Amino acid sequence: MLGYVLRHPIRATVILIGGVILGTTGYFFSQIWLTFEAVATEEFNLQRASTAMLERDAAEVADAAADLAEAERILLEKFAASELANSAIDDELTAADVVVREQGYSNPAAAGRPLPDEMFDAYLGVGSDESGVRADTIILALAPNDGAAPILVSLPRDLYVANPCTGGWSRINAGLGGCTDFASGTELIALMVEGFTGIPIDHVARLSFDGFAGVVNALGGTGICTEHPARDINAGLDLPGGCIWADGATTLAWARSRNTEELINGEWQLVASSDFNRMRHQQDILFQLAKALANFGSLGSLSSRLEAVAGAVRVDSGWSFGDAIATAWAYRGISRDQVNRFSINVTDFRTGAGELVLAPTTNFNQLLAEVHPAAAR
Repeated sequence: MLGYVLRHPIRATVILIGGVILGTTGYFFSQIWLTFEAVATEEFNLQRASTAMLERDAAEVADAAADLAEAERILLEKFAASELANSAIDDELTAADVVVREQGYSNPAAAGRPLPDEMFDAYLGVGSDESGVRADTIILALAPNDGAAPILVSLPRDLYVANPCTGGWSRINAGLGGCTDFASGTELIALMVEGFTGIPIDHVARLSFDGFAGVVNALGGTGICTEHPARDINAGLDLPGGCIWADGATTLAWARSRNTEELINGEWQLVASSDFNRMRHQQDILFQLAKALANFGSLGSLSSRLEAVAGAVRVDSGWSFGDAIATAWAYRGISRDQVNRFSINVTDFRTGAGELVLAPTTNFNQLLAEVHPAAAR
């Protein structure tokens, strides 16, 4: 060996350097692999879940409807003093805005026109609330397979859609509670999104409140700007005004804020009060985090950032390491200007049980076709 080195010093040096590079790269990729393998997974088989719910008898469907009604009652009681039953929401609604559900309710705008599975790779991001069985954030990301720009749309958590578990209608966020013995929370909410959008869901990632704050901290925080000092007592938001660099807890409060007040001329004034305000904040945060995750300076820093995300996220069982890395690489460094976005058209709606929800007024396909004409049906 020594003789070879003495006779071929340049070749030996190249081999040594190459070996070190390959060894180091291999080590970090193995660490990334192990990190991804540590991500919690949840069974995800939409065909099986859909078939199982369709094959239930009438008594099992009635039990599911009763379970949902009881769960809603418990949650409304638990959060009676919070944003889930905030009197400010009632104050926003006028008699002209509120529709009372009649017997045999239906809504054509809530039924998506089916699109071919091969048109998009569809990724559903879900953030759970404090209960862990209701979705606080629902974001659908679509990657067109014709090479067009990706699409991002937030679905209001109070969107009133068909629930295949109960055979009736419910808020879309109730899907995260699952359908006992027939569909997991991930499967049920994905099926409800499919029913509303007409788009088959390929993969789901689920994040808890604590997990979200941890990811923000691991990626260095986010920027938040307000013209005046701002607060939302229900969300735990308290901002000094101007632009700040926020930690995970403050970013979470900003993402959750539904009734934001600002201190203007010495008085607290409501400046934003809707789920759409929350969704704008959430999408802005998402782009900031994506940029932070993409701007790694070394394989080591990439590995550590992925480790932070891995500990907070639960993904569907069908999302392989290769698929996840390929998706992340394809959209590395993407900015909001490179993504098509749109909002869901809704109206305030009061159910027969007196619950305030949001009823869609325009079919999802019509809205999607405005940013992706190939989806027109």
